[in-house]
Amino acid sequence: MLILITFLIASVFTGGIVYGVQGLVSEEADEGTLVDGVKLFRIEASQWNFSPSAIKVNPGDRVRFIVTSADIMHGFALNEWGFNLALTPGLRLRHEVTIPADFPEGVYANYCSIFCGIGHPYMKGRIMVGNPALFLGVGMGKILPYGATVVMAGVFTAFIIAGRRRQDEADT
Repeated sequence: MLILITFLIASVFTGGIVYGVQGLVSEEADEGTLVDGVKLFRIEASQWNFSPSAIKVNPGDRVRFIVTSADIMHGFALNEWGFNLALTPGLRLRHEVTIPADFPEGVYANYCSIFCGIGHPYMKGRIMVGNPALFLGVGMGKILPYGATVVMAGVFTAFIIAGRRRQDEADT
């Protein structure tokens, strides 16, 4: 019975992690809407994700973010582009950047920069510049969080079994 309870607890905790990162590995990248030569992205922050969590741009693009918070104070930051916005619920922020034409292709993480609760460390998004080769965008990345849950539950179960065997040996 103890093994079953441990397995369930481990599954719940690691399942929370899976929930937190699933948008990063499974969502197709939003390519925005072109308005007057500017790629427009409407991003909503809420506990504990960004929607959309993945966007795609190209070097040389002018990009406009319209960012809102649906619930509490959040941040919207991207170190490589040099911005960090504080999001107040109910207010809409507009931020525009031009990506240099020689900007390196790759995947860059945007993140919440204001502590927003227990899921804060997992509140991340990804901005894909150009056409980078993605490990997480291909098959394996989609099942990786679920595999981590199973492995973690197995580790907890193994500890319980080993502990019970030691206890049985000590009792005899």
